[in-house]
Amino acid sequence: MRLRIKKLLFFIIMAICALPVIGAPVALLSGFVFRNLAGSDEFINAPKLSKAGLQAAVIGLGLCINIEQAAATGTNGLMLIMVSVITVLVLGILLARWIGLERNLSFLISSGTAICGGSAIASVAPVMDAPVKDISVALSVVFVLNAVAIFVFPGLGYLLDMSQTQFGLWCAVAIHDTSSVVGAASVYGQQALELATTAKLARVLWIIPVVVILSVLNRNGKRMKLPWFILLFVLALVVNYNVSLPDGFTLAVFQVSKSLMSIVLFMMGSTLVLKKLRQVGYKPLLFGALLWTVIGTASAWFIVAFF
Repeated sequence: MRLRIKKLLFFIIMAICALPVIGAPVALLSGFVFRNLAGSDEFINAPKLSKAGLQAAVIGLGLCINIEQAAATGTNGLMLIMVSVITVLVLGILLARWIGLERNLSFLISSGTAICGGSAIASVAPVMDAPVKDISVALSVVFVLNAVAIFVFPGLGYLLDMSQTQFGLWCAVAIHDTSSVVGAASVYGQQALELATTAKLARVLWIIPVVVILSVLNRNGKRMKLPWFILLFVLALVVNYNVSLPDGFTLAVFQVSKSLMSIVLFMMGSTLVLKKLRQVGYKPLLFGALLWTVIGTASAWFIVAFF
């Protein structure tokens, strides 16, 4: 397929994914199918653009979220996030020894599962002096599980008869990347989306203590990468809480943010190459899947029972 035609098709499909009728799973799958049928996407820097788009979408959602409603889970929700993060990191160490997975790679996958997927991996990797190969494998594992989550979680939520609040909290606790948390929660409903976004960003903040502890242990003095867009998200929440924004405006921002998220997921799907996934091997994927299954199952049971 000629480059010009591929480029045109890429942007046409991306524009279609931005339509309100196209859900997050369809957008992700469309990007994946396009990349593996059409070949390379060298005409666009998808990873960089998808990261910027994700941050803009999350900040936009901050202008639409009702803080009082999103804070309904209170300290119990924050405690659940804290316990889940610590549990996954400790369990990851034990599980890696049992499977026989290398320490650096296992901790990268564990931190991505515990905190926020690719962002956590990118934050802890420089502090650990992790090799590029390990970073690439960890990102691939997390990406695959993120893709599965968008398709599987809404159905499981309905099967478990979860409320909007329960499902939003479950997504925030058990899904890796913010994009997939937002994608899965948006399928379930607006209230689930609002709570999932806020609770997930509270979970993202765990990057800070984890990186600080690693820096002290390694004593290499490297600077951590803090996701500063969280500050803008909090600012948007404060503005929304203190300023009476017109309903039409918040609805428009909400729709634009959801469309932007679909575009992000399409671009993320376009970076997933089947050949590279086959080269990852079974151990890292098994490790990530087991770790994710344990925390996903345990958190679902706890949330249904106590929230």
